[in-house]
Amino acid sequence: MKVEEDVAGPPVLMLFCGLPGSGKTTLARRLAGRSGAIRFSTDEWMADLGVDPFDAIRDRLQMRLDRLWRELIAHGHSIILEDGTWKRAERDEIRRIARSADAITEMHYFDIRISELRRRLQLRNADLPYGTAQITVDVLEQSVRRFERPDDAELSLFDRRIIHYG
Repeated sequence: MKVEEDVAGPPVLMLFCGLPGSGKTTLARRLAGRSGAIRFSTDEWMADLGVDPFDAIRDRLQMRLDRLWRELIAHGHSIILEDGTWKRAERDEIRRIARSADAITEMHYFDIRISELRRRLQLRNADLPYGTAQITVDVLEQSVRRFERPDDAELSLFDRRIIHYG
């Protein structure tokens, strides 16, 4: 009797890096549907819990979700982290954890012009989809100042790099 083994290959960690309104959630939903990867969106969890997206509980929730995705990837599940990962140190740590689970690391960097982000956020704020926080121009400007844009050297540290322009 011949038995075929199901070889799925290594898990993939798809890390999303970009500012609000750059298209992270739209792409994450599409990729999750296609790949079967488990999608993590802190904003959606906050909405499900009925909590303001800027509430202090966000940090505690983020820590819990971090523990969960780490456990899942260690067990061979592919993961999509769509929270934006604005800081280089955060991206480095996520990549290190994924590599320790023998996962393929895939960076999706959303390099979208600020004028385009403003336009998209204006449209989004007029008719907010479920799980989406209203982002004002002031919040966007603060986000831009805090965002650490990945450079070519950092991008080269990932197994796969996909840059989304707009």
